[in-house]
Amino acid sequence: MQFWDVLKYLAPACIIGHAFYLIYYAIDLYQFNPFVKLKPLSEGEEDFLADNFPIYKEFSPQMKAKCHERIIWFRSKKHFVFYGNTDRSEDLKLLLSATIVIMTLGLRQYRMMRSLIRIIVYPSQYYSKINRRNHLGEYNPNFKTIILSADKIWEGFEDLMDNKNLAMHEFAHALSYEMNKNNSWQGRKFRVGLRRIEKLFGEEDFNVKLAASQYFREYGLTNLQEFFSVAVENYFETPAIFKNDFPELFEELQVMLNMDFHFNKEGRTFRTSLES
Repeated sequence: MQFWDVLKYLAPACIIGHAFYLIYYAIDLYQFNPFVKLKPLSEGEEDFLADNFPIYKEFSPQMKAKCHERIIWFRSKKHFVFYGNTDRSEDLKLLLSATIVIMTLGLRQYRMMRSLIRIIVYPSQYYSKINRRNHLGEYNPNFKTIILSADKIWEGFEDLMDNKNLAMHEFAHALSYEMNKNNSWQGRKFRVGLRRIEKLFGEEDFNVKLAASQYFREYGLTNLQEFFSVAVENYFETPAIFKNDFPELFEELQVMLNMDFHFNKEGRTFRTSLES
């Protein structure tokens, strides 16, 4: 068989194979792949979670079990892509999976099927061809993709009370997009809360209070979506301050995420209505 005869059969096969590959990710089939192995958490990985998420230590045994199950699914089923010389990629997979799982632990639907297929991680600041500028992190709803810089991910977990966490911020954008597409009762409840936050965000007295307190960083005042993402960061990192200074906004997030923090002399406790 001559070369051109081989090429005649090989070229269509390659084109069809590539098309199936694109469809596989475009319609989220990767997340349904039954052959993806679900790797359980090791004892060292559980220690890693406790070191990076103080809230993890407050979970009941039942809540920890649910947290582990969801982290295992998310880490295995979402498509992680690492560019360049990104160190500790497995740790980053675990860290990012735990971030979104803990954020959504009060929600029955946590898999982000409508909003997130892949997570791309660069070693540091990267150039976005779409926006034609350098970025530290972004969420692209059209491609259902979150893009992050590894050094800024780690920086977000160095100080757990500075209200700056890049991973949590971008996941909050994806969560907002997800819940806006979700027709469940929790999705509708989330959208009602977001409308109430939008109303608060538009009130002059509330904006004066925001400016005077400086509790929310200035970037959060850009627009409603950025304010929501910044508020989520604050909600998880400094809930006691948040609840004391902005109780109305705190309660809206509490309802939207279906989770609450309770405070006593020993510290804070955490719970959701799904704990049982």
